[in-house]
Amino acid sequence: MDRIFTATLDADVDDVRAILRDLDTYEHWMALADAVADAPADDEDEGPAHFVTLVARLGPLARRKRLRMVRTAVTPEGARFERREIDGRPHSDWCLDARAVPSDEGAEVSMRLEYRGRLWSDALDRVLSAHVDGAVDGLAGFAAAR
Repeated sequence: MDRIFTATLDADVDDVRAILRDLDTYEHWMALADAVADAPADDEDEGPAHFVTLVARLGPLARRKRLRMVRTAVTPEGARFERREIDGRPHSDWCLDARAVPSDEGAEVSMRLEYRGRLWSDALDRVLSAHVDGAVDGLAGFAAAR
């Protein structure tokens, strides 16, 4: 799965960039990120590590997935986060690139989510798409409250 989501927000671009660079904020504005907590650091980590618990709800069912994500790059526009587990077992790749650039309305946000596992399905794709609108509104509201 490799998806790019874009949205224009009526928000200060510098505030949005700061939010996108800080994975601790994601649980406050993105329903898919149910919980974010600091994770133990590893010598190989380029930046801070977090445990991120993702929740996908399909009617009465919910699927939870906990990932150890590390900020691997910081740019003027945003950041990149990658799955970096340290338990010695193989894991599917997850990557998130998040960035914001100025627009006439405030900030144009672009998020690219990549998952290289075999468990992605059409149902999960619909859940992800359904969360996008909520995340846009959540990010705008979170930026305005800062």
